[in-house]
Amino acid sequence: MNFQNIYTRHALQRLAFAGVLLSLLYRWWAYSLMGQLAVPVLVYPYVDLTYWALHLMNIPQWISSNYVVAVLFDVLLFGAALGSFIFTRKRIFPILFTLLYLIYFVSYNSFGGHHTHCMVGVLLIAVPFWFRGEKNFELMWEGLRYFTLWVYSSAFLWKLLRGSVFNFEQGVAVFMNENATHIALNPDAWMNGVYAFFIAHPMLSFLANFGAVLMEALFIIGFFTKKYDWAWIVLPIIFHTMTYFFVHVMFYELLILNLAFLGVRHS
Repeated sequence: MNFQNIYTRHALQRLAFAGVLLSLLYRWWAYSLMGQLAVPVLVYPYVDLTYWALHLMNIPQWISSNYVVAVLFDVLLFGAALGSFIFTRKRIFPILFTLLYLIYFVSYNSFGGHHTHCMVGVLLIAVPFWFRGEKNFELMWEGLRYFTLWVYSSAFLWKLLRGSVFNFEQGVAVFMNENATHIALNPDAWMNGVYAFFIAHPMLSFLANFGAVLMEALFIIGFFTKKYDWAWIVLPIIFHTMTYFFVHVMFYELLILNLAFLGVRHS
């Protein structure tokens, strides 16, 4: 299936921001928007200069410590996403959304005590729509495609260079470490039998882990050809579904980057 040159810029923008709005609704449902963070006390900027810059300017702390301001921030965030979905010829909306989401991105990761990766897709998906002119947009959209390939292929290279992909104990260790808390808190959960089965059979755990790493390795092919771009849309769905059910890692928001494999057709 050829996905090249079938979507206009405006169609891609609507698809992208439909995904963004779903992500924001999920975060509202999960009670994790700025107005729902309840004045966090702990801050974890780690060693990221962007995080430190925003915290030194006291932006995340000021917004989260003022409930009215925090709720207004959430309204503006939703408004910018909705404006980007409706008014596809107004570049101000994607630009405003990206700036607001960057603040939310840094705030959520800092106050959560862990720098999550799944939000980066929502953060970057709007950037190509900043640019005027079809050629500039196409170059940025192409760049987003290569970035998405790098997200998955670099994960493979990290495991390859560290040797973990060949570690026979890695698979069973992942099943044990990631599911121990879930099993302890949910002793009657239906998936516990599946986890116990893989833990009791280290070879199957190793093969499951190796299969997941192999999926990441396949993305390297995308750097050399667009022939299989349909696969780079399907594989992340399978990969993130597997990691959600087997190791409780919910990275579905990253799937918004799948849109980068849809080609651009001139308006």
